[in-house]
Amino acid sequence: MKEPIRLILVGIGPHSKRVYLPAVTDLKKRYPVEISLAIDVKAEASNVEQHFEKNGYQIPTLFIDPFADELPTTLKATLDNFVTANKINAVIIATEPTVHKAYAEWALGLGLHILMDKPVTTRNHAISDLAHARGILDDYLHLLKMYNELQQRKSTVFTVNVQRRYHPGFQLAMERIREVAVATNCPVTNIQSTHCDGQWRLPSEIVTQDYHPYNKGYGKISHSGYHIFDIVCQLFRAPGIASKLPDSMEVISSMVQPRGFLKQLTEADYVNYFDKDYGNVRQYSHHELQKLYKDYGEMDAAMIIRLLKEEENIANITINLLHNSFARRNWIMPGSDLYKGNGRVKHEYHHIQQGPFQNIQIHSYQAKDKHHQNNAEDYLVGGNNHFDIYIFRNIGVLGGEKPLEVINMKDIALRHHLDDSKLLTEQSKTAVVKEFLDFILGNIPKTQLVSNINTHLDSVKMMSAAYMSHVQRKEHLRV
Repeated sequence: MKEPIRLILVGIGPHSKRVYLPAVTDLKKRYPVEISLAIDVKAEASNVEQHFEKNGYQIPTLFIDPFADELPTTLKATLDNFVTANKINAVIIATEPTVHKAYAEWALGLGLHILMDKPVTTRNHAISDLAHARGILDDYLHLLKMYNELQQRKSTVFTVNVQRRYHPGFQLAMERIREVAVATNCPVTNIQSTHCDGQWRLPSEIVTQDYHPYNKGYGKISHSGYHIFDIVCQLFRAPGIASKLPDSMEVISSMVQPRGFLKQLTEADYVNYFDKDYGNVRQYSHHELQKLYKDYGEMDAAMIIRLLKEEENIANITINLLHNSFARRNWIMPGSDLYKGNGRVKHEYHHIQQGPFQNIQIHSYQAKDKHHQNNAEDYLVGGNNHFDIYIFRNIGVLGGEKPLEVINMKDIALRHHLDDSKLLTEQSKTAVVKEFLDFILGNIPKTQLVSNINTHLDSVKMMSAAYMSHVQRKEHLRV
């Protein structure tokens, strides 16, 4: 009998509640896995205990004081002892990304298997401090070095949870890219990607909210933005033509920070939207906010990425990342669930050009902000699981009968036996957890891992360089 998987879950925020706890509970029916300990900060103790009681989770908990940079000595000793006493062999890290590095270092030091939320790491003040912007890449390289050294002694997995790599729609798109690459030897020549999160935070909330914050000096890029850097890298590499890959990249970024947001919507505008109620939640005047917002993280970010080979540009990638976009919030007080319960709506599209031979467009547009209940209608545009793929091909060169093929998510769902009642993104995240367990149990080899730590270099480079570009431009303007 295989040794059971005993997990520590670090971080019991909205993402763990929607993804990891339900996924592990479901997979326990087929896998010898249990969560032996759940960790969160003391301020969340009541929320966590209520959630566990409501859902019947019988999991021991440890509530700790917040920390920065490194695990406190006493906490490390407590966790080390728990790992030894309870034969822990794996950890899920689902905290704010500024402490990803600390927990990953600890877990690597003990030889544990790791499943960690994206991004790999980020840094406070990345938007204003060049050393911290560059430090995002430094942190990744440090963790990768630790991981590679561990592999000399023990084979482990270090998965970064980027669910688009596991999404059957993106996988299909990459298959079609490879088909044309085989037929023509043509790489991907241009990508345009946009991701809109549809989050409307009122001005004072930007100061007070610490979930996916701006007030720590990072924002959209370090939140959901990493997903887009990562899938763009996967799409570009999909042709598999090693001789045509770039040897360097240049990133040019432009960001909208909260100070710019204040100039888009004034105090008078908010009074117009919410009448007297706005005064009840207005903790700071816009004049005060202008000072408080100094060096706050990005709400929106636009990047041009020049992929270079022998100093020649071989492809342009444009990425637009927006929090400040179409949303469904129309209420004055924020919802209790800031992850999916505050009017958040996702819009996403990707245009992938393969020279004169193929253009693939991926379109995913929600119109609803309630995502708990889904059905087959949600595969349509505006639905929670909308995802259409348009494939344009030069049939004069490639053959075939039609220059346009349209594939919708309903077709893909039928092919992959997906559950209409659940969000597709969350089903993809469950697939991440399943792969993690399968590797630990020896069911799959390391070569089949979809998102191991050693495959994230380009994604992290883009993320780090986006912040560096912004800081360098600001420094240049100050001269």
